[in-house]
Amino acid sequence: MRARPPVAVALVFVAGLAAGLPGCGREPARPSRPGEADSARAARAAAAARPAVTYQRHPVGGAAALRAFQRGLSEANFRLVLKVNRRDLAHVRDRDTLAVPYPFVDELELAPYPAVLPGAGSLPKLVLVSLRVQAFGAYEGGRLRHWGPTSTGRRDKPTPPGLYHANWKAKERTSTIDDEWLLRWCVNIENSGISLHQYDLPGYPASHSCVRLLEEDARRVYDFVDQWRLAPGGRQVLEEGTPVVIFGEYGFGRRPPWKSLPEDPRAADVPLAEVEEALRRYLPAYGAARETAVAESAAPEIAAPESAAPESAAPESVSP
Repeated sequence: MRARPPVAVALVFVAGLAAGLPGCGREPARPSRPGEADSARAARAAAAARPAVTYQRHPVGGAAALRAFQRGLSEANFRLVLKVNRRDLAHVRDRDTLAVPYPFVDELELAPYPAVLPGAGSLPKLVLVSLRVQAFGAYEGGRLRHWGPTSTGRRDKPTPPGLYHANWKAKERTSTIDDEWLLRWCVNIENSGISLHQYDLPGYPASHSCVRLLEEDARRVYDFVDQWRLAPGGRQVLEEGTPVVIFGEYGFGRRPPWKSLPEDPRAADVPLAEVEEALRRYLPAYGAARETAVAESAAPEIAAPESAAPESAAPESVSP
């Protein structure tokens, strides 16, 4: 678990611009209301509006070059480079090659997850963790609010996929495996010992089944999720916490998806179909809501007929 000395890259990039998301449509034949149909339309609009970003491959060359690289970028853009490469600063190595986005855009526009999940609008909050691409996504009302890299369970202690819930959370907690490991911004999702928390991100799955996060992301998740509500005495769960769905499978022994970003800018994406398959499996209610969203969004928009005076309406009065 000991971090090695940081090393570096020397690059200079120009900051790009972010694209906005179009608004949702409405159905003129009935009162306008936010719903699953709007969510489905927004999902299509968000996918179409995603900015074109490419990635450049840059070999790492030493600590001095890393410092020069940081000085040439804004703090936010430097954090994006680390996020894209699933690493924290302490785990960039001399012989590493980093994928660097160009142009730099808003953090959410580099997210591997869909911006909108049709059918998830009824879920106040939802956290997704993809084992395949080593990234989490935090959704509120079906819209992506945060994302970041993860380091899940290593090959001999893999993080089990499935549906979990945020149970309790603690700003600091000592690991039950090694009392020298301090887990910051800890969100427990399984009482057997699985949590989301801040810890080293070396660029591959390295935990003992937990989901490791960068410091800023761990704090975001900590603040974002709602923990369970217990009955007096703490022996009965009255209300589950925020659902957390862990899905997919990491390709141990194969090239990580994000290392192919220079050749394919979508290599580390989690397509909507992949997310929906996982949600249908682990959150059955999502499937029914999704079908409703698709049906409503595909319905023809028929203008309401003009109102006509009823046959029994009294004639206008006429002056004698």
